[in-house]
Amino acid sequence: MTAPLLPCGQTGGGLGLGPGADLLGEARTLEVWRTYLETSERVMARLQAGLKADAGMDMADYNLLMVLAEAPERTLTMSVLADRIVFSVPRLSYRIGVLVERGWVDKLPCAEDKRAHNIVLTEDGARALMRAGRDHREQIRAVFDDVLDEDDIAALETVMEKMRAAVDS
Repeated sequence: MTAPLLPCGQTGGGLGLGPGADLLGEARTLEVWRTYLETSERVMARLQAGLKADAGMDMADYNLLMVLAEAPERTLTMSVLADRIVFSVPRLSYRIGVLVERGWVDKLPCAEDKRAHNIVLTEDGARALMRAGRDHREQIRAVFDDVLDEDDIAALETVMEKMRAAVDS
């Protein structure tokens, strides 16, 4: 027995729910959620590709270097850094190894706690961050600043602060 022919894009294997079906709540909420999810993935993919092409680093490395650059004495413990960039310590440990090899960070024993390590942004790491930052800022401008006005930015800030509070609680 052969399956019936369907118009392109239809698989016939769905849940049999019509348009606007209530899977995650109100249909409008689902629509906005999907727009947020898909758009944020596209924005991050575009920024990631540009950063990789221009600076040879990915978003995670850029964020890690930026967080260290903003820290007192450009130093944070592994656990604080992991928390700040939302990484598990094992995942961070691997990334730190890569960045140590590049000469962008140093991993040093913590004087106060022999079990802990401080991660320090090196001069080479700061220079790499600055080089990457110039091109990255232009990429951000193209997908953020150039399409959002001040009211949009204020509204987005409010929404993001509410969402951060919800997931951080």
